[in-house]
Order: sequence, then C-alpha cells, then structure tokens
Amino acid sequence: MRELSCFGDSSVGVCAAASVSGRAGLDRSLQAATTSVYRAVLPSGEDMLVRVTWTRSAAGAAGVAVAFDDGLSPPSSARSSQLLLQKRRGSRSLVTGAGTAVGVHWDTTEAKYPSDSSPEPDGDYYLAVIADAELALLLGTGGAARELSRHFGFGSGLGALLSRREQLRGAAAAHVTRCRFREGGEEHEVAVHACRGGGGAGEGELRVSIDGEKVAEVRRVGWGFRGNRTAVLADGEVVDVMWDVHDWWFGSRGSDGAGAGAQFMVKARAEKEGRLWMADETAARGQSPGGFFLHVQCYRQ
Repeated sequence: MRELSCFGDSSVGVCAAASVSGRAGLDRSLQAATTSVYRAVLPSGEDMLVRVTWTRSAAGAAGVAVAFDDGLSPPSSARSSQLLLQKRRGSRSLVTGAGTAVGVHWDTTEAKYPSDSSPEPDGDYYLAVIADAELALLLGTGGAARELSRHFGFGSGLGALLSRREQLRGAAAAHVTRCRFREGGEEHEVAVHACRGGGGAGEGELRVSIDGEKVAEVRRVGWGFRGNRTAVLADGEVVDVMWDVHDWWFGSRGSDGAGAGAQFMVKARAEKEGRLWMADETAARGQSPGGFFLHVQCYRQ
C-alpha cells in the first residue's frame, strides 16, 4: 500500500484508500520519528491541521519540525508552510498560503524522554502554536507550559489529536506505544510484535495487543502477512486492526532501505460506523472516515 501520510488532505486524510504497502520508508539518517496531526480551530472558525514531527537521528540527536495546512493553501505553498526547529529553544513565524499568521514558540532545553532512543519528549518542554494572535496548540509540561496556559487561558493539550504515526528501526518488528482513541477517552497501551520461527518460510507469529489483551494473532505469518481484525475493548471502544508485514518478512528492500517495513494500523471507529473504514466510500475518496488513527512502521536496521 502507498504511504499512509495523514497530512495534506481536507481532514485526517488517512489516505485510506491508499493501499497498504508504504514504499516511502524512514529516512536512513533517522533511528525513529513520530508524527502527530492535530486539528486547531482558527479565530475565523476555520480548521487548520498542525503536523508535529519529532525525530531521533542514528547518532542520537533529537529534532522537531512543524507544518501547517489551513485547507486553502495551494500545493505550491506546502514547503513554505513548514518550519524546521533546529535550535532547542526559540520562536519562528510564517504566513500560510491562505494568509494565516502563525508563530511557533518552543523550548526543549531540559526536555525529558522515555528513553535515549525516543524521538518525542514526555516532560519538561513546551511547544506552542499561535495562529492569528490566538493559541491554537499547546504541547508539553513544566513551568513554562503552565505559564503559557495561564497567559492564554487554555489548558495544555489544546487541539484535537487526529492521527499519529510512529516509525522506528530495529532488529525486530516490535513496538509498544500509548494513545487515546477518542478525545477525553481512556489511555490505551498498544503493542505490536512479529517474529520469525525456526522452521520454514511460513513459520513465526504476529501479535497485536491492546492493554495486554490480544486483539489479533497470526501463527504462520508467512501465509498471513496481511490482514485485519475488529476488536471491542473493555471500555466499549471499537477498533479496526490492520497489518501488512510482507516487505519486512520477506526482506524486499531497495538500496535506500525503503520498503522493508512492517506496517500496523489501529483505527477507532466513529459513531454509527458499521464496517471496516478502508471499505467506506468516504475513505475511497480520500476523505476522513472519522476516529483516531494510529500507524506504526517498523523498519530493519
């Protein structure tokens, strides 16, 4: 399937109908990257998508970039609507193709990370997006983030999280992450794992677990390298689980390493959504079928 880029469409743009084989792999200079897409409401009442990408280089250096899509910018302005935040603290500004004045203020000087290989901090940092003189998005924890919250009168986390993509390199296709499938909902732990067995080409197993409960399992991955399941979680949330580990399993990879990835997707069903989102007509047209979308890509070293 094509790369499930969750940015640049009229909404989440899970590019649903985008097939499931991700040829655009993780940049070889990176060890890991996490991209989250938020919906911010502008003073005009219009929506703007904010894409925040945290990276960790193979050498261990952390980085962050922010991009904007207010839905009206022409494709030619996409490059000018992105900011690469090269310093650990500072402020940057731009005007989008639709005329939205955007300012980004950030400080990761004292940022704490879950591990040395994690691209995204989880404490003592902030990243704020000001759009047309109003706070549109605020991420982070610590005194500076609280001060910004008080100054603008909003709480941390302003902006609805629409989708999240996590990319990493490793010897095995295994990863654990946490997310909320609905704004204000419970936090869930999602674990994905695929390993080869000692037998023939079809041996090995694949598992996807949520909160420690298996929601998908394949005992012979060589024959079940693509598939989907629907699961009902303990809190009543209904999610679709999809996977495609063909390229990772059979080792097809170009000279740049692209394509040798294991793809795992978990999509929360929106209310009244009664079937797999990839079969929905709105998805086929590239429109958002609603519900949070998690995409995990594991690439070989």
